[in-house]
Order: sequence, then structure tokens, then C-alpha cells
Amino acid sequence: MASPQQLLSALADAFSALESFGQDGPQFSEAVERMRAIHGEIGWLSATVDEGGFTVRGDAVPDEGGELEAFRSALAEAGVRELRLQEVLAPDMVTDFLHRLSSEAEESESPPSARFRGLESQVGISFRTTQTALPGMAGGVVRLFTEGAPGPWDDRAAENDEQPGEGSALSDHLLKDIEEYLANPDGDRTASETELRGHFEGFSASRNVAALTELVEALLEPSEDRPADRDAVELGREFVTPAVASNFVARLGATRDEEEKRRLTDLLSRIGREGALALADALGEARDRSQRRAFLDAMGSMGPLGLEGAQRMVEDPRWFVVRNGVSLLGELGGEDAISYLTGTLANDDARVRKESVLSLAKVGGRDAETLITGMVSDGDPSVRAATCRALGVMRSPRSVKALTEVLRDKDPEVQVECLRALGQIGDPGVVRTIEKRAFGGLLSKPPTDVRIAAFRALAGIGTPGALRALKKGTDDPDQTVRTVARALVGRD
Repeated sequence: MASPQQLLSALADAFSALESFGQDGPQFSEAVERMRAIHGEIGWLSATVDEGGFTVRGDAVPDEGGELEAFRSALAEAGVRELRLQEVLAPDMVTDFLHRLSSEAEESESPPSARFRGLESQVGISFRTTQTALPGMAGGVVRLFTEGAPGPWDDRAAENDEQPGEGSALSDHLLKDIEEYLANPDGDRTASETELRGHFEGFSASRNVAALTELVEALLEPSEDRPADRDAVELGREFVTPAVASNFVARLGATRDEEEKRRLTDLLSRIGREGALALADALGEARDRSQRRAFLDAMGSMGPLGLEGAQRMVEDPRWFVVRNGVSLLGELGGEDAISYLTGTLANDDARVRKESVLSLAKVGGRDAETLITGMVSDGDPSVRAATCRALGVMRSPRSVKALTEVLRDKDPEVQVECLRALGQIGDPGVVRTIEKRAFGGLLSKPPTDVRIAAFRALAGIGTPGALRALKKGTDDPDQTVRTVARALVGRD
């Protein structure tokens, strides 16, 4: 079995061959093919680029001959913190990535990620934060969470000799301009609007994301003594940049306060399309369950814009982005959601198919029921188990025949979920079949978990015949089964 060290060494050899012989040399072609063969054997790789070498799953990768150092050094100089390889890369993709890595970085304000732009769908790369402010969306998030990063007011203050108000990124002068604009909803706002546009241009030029965010927030959010102002909302939307939208999304993902979540969700809804795009990007990458829930709720509140974001996500080549998009489609529901979920049921990744089944159950309806039932024979047991769970949640009488067949599945988890589903559906016609799973035959009995699930299914069906079979279990030789059966009889 190949090791992470061998895959990294093969990548390092290809990098060295490209620099020494060029991409047309046989040495480079051979090195790339060797790297791809090892990648196919090892599968997923996630390697951290440390100062002294590579780390994989917390363990340092040996480099006794030093052949990895040039490759590691090039990654470090490019600002790469982590390299993730999932699917086996095509030869031209390997060549493109290594070419970009070996090229000299341009002297500009562009973030390190700009060097590899366009490769995101194939090569996963995380970058180190720097002490200089990054522009655009990345800068908004970095300035929000990084201590010691350049202050959000620095450029503007130096330019105008103004200082922000206490607890604010905005100057007292600008706060007064905002108040003057908002206090005159029915009058002539030309002068105050011109002032605000001037501040917006200054903040944009200096990439002052914190001040831009506060300016937008002041215009979009109504207060207790001031109702929603349509013109102010339109002006605030004009001032929203990708970095500002990302800033709001980052705050939403960071807070645990439910009222603050609702407030930020409302703000993102007022922002509209730019807010939906930022949420879709964040949701696509979100691994934390709490963050995923917050982003899903916010996207779900956006209606058609949320659906548009979900559609973009399910077309992404990365499985976890597709999985999150599928979850969102389940929240949104509707015929369009079913149409896209039909496609994701055929995804190569079992985790995506499993999420697709569960999302279809949330959408509900006859079409969703038919699609889910068709997944009982999926090649992955986790998908088959999820299919049974979904049919049970839907209480689908049309699926009873298919579920009865699933009871022959060799995977105990699938059998347990199938029995739970049959108990939830409550069809009396399957009592005898379930009874066989509860007691087994003379020579062998099913696993204890399967037997317990069968007795619970009988209790769920609750017909006289089901309860008689359940009562037999109160004298079962297996103490665990006997205890559960007696508890179920006592409950009924």
C-alpha cells in the first residue's frame, strides 16, 4: 500500500523534473504518471506545509534524503499552508499546478490564492494569513478575525485626519451624515446622499471593509424609532461589496446568540444577491455543524436566491460542497429542488447520495417517495440505511414491498433501519415477516440489535397479532431482548 510520503515524493519529483527538463521531457511525463498511479492507490491526501517539513494527520512526513525540501519550500514561498488532493488529477491539471508553483509571484496586492485561481475545483489549497491587509472577500474575513492586522480605519484616518467614534469604525462626522440622511426620508436627500457616496468611495479605495460594513448596516437596518426605509435599503445595497457580504456571513457563522443570528439573517436577506452568493460560498466550505445550520437557515430565508445558490453548489466538483447544497435543497423544497436532487442521487460519492435521500424526505410528496424507494438497492450500506430511515419518516405505504425485500440485506444496520421504517408505517401485513426477524430459526438468530428493532416494530404496528408476538419475547432466553420486550409490553 502506498503511503503519503510516497505521494508527496512523487509530486516533488514531478516538480523537480519540470524545473530541470521542462514539461516536454520524458522525465516529467514519467514522474507525473508515477504520481497519478500512487494517488489512485492512496486516495485522499491532506498535507500541512510546516516550516520544517510536511505533516499528515498530525504526523511528520520523513524526508531523510531531503528530496521533499525544494517542493515544500516552493509551497511555503507561495503562501500555501495546506495541500489537499481528492480525485486523481488529470496530467494537464498536474502540469498547470506545478507550472504556477514554479513561476515567480508577481509583485502586487493580490492575495496568494490569485496565483492558483481557477484550480480550486481540482486542487484544495489553504493559504497562510499575512500581516498585510488582503483585498476583497479574503481581506474582509481576515481583518474580522485576525488580531494585529492593520486597523480598519487606518488609511481613511490618515487621509482625512478623522478618528472613528467610540466603539465604531466610523468617524463622528460620518455618523452625523448617516443620521442626517436617515432622519429625512420624505425630504431632499441629495446633499447627504452625496456625502455618503463620497465616504463609500474612500472606504472602497482604502479597502476599509469594517467601515464599509458598518455603513451598509446603518442603512439597511431599521431601528425602534425608524421604520424600514426603502431608499436607504437601495443605497445600502449599492454599497455592498463581496467583502462586505462575506463580513456579515463570517459574523453569522461566529455568533451563538440566536437573536443576533436572526438579525444578521435579516440583513443578508435585505442585501439580496450578493448576500446569497457569500452565503453559498461559506456554506460550501462549512464543516462545523453549527455554522452549517446558521448558513442553511439564512439561505432558506432567501427564496429564489437561495435556490439559485443551491443549484450552483450541487454542480460543484467537490463532494462536501455538493452535500451542503443538497441539504439546502431539502430545506427549500419545491419541484425545482426535486429536479436537482434527482441528479445528485447518482453522485459517485455515497455521502452525497445519502444526503440526497434525506433531503428528498424533507421535500416530501409522491415523486420524492418514488425516487427514494428506488435507492433501496444502492451499492453502499449507509445509503440503503438512510433510504429505509427516509421511507419510515415519510410513512410510505407504497414502499412496504420494497422494504420487505430489504430485510434480506446482510448489513445489520440496514436491517435495523428497515425494521424501524416498517414499524413507523404500521402495515399489519408484514407482522409475520417481522416476527421471523424477532425470533430467528432453530439453528440461528439475527443479531441482538436486529431482534430488538423487530420487537419495537411489532409494538409500533400494535395489532393484536403484533402484540401477541411481542408478548412471546418477554420470555426470550436473551436477557437484553427479554428486558426490551417486557418494557414494550408494559408501555402498551
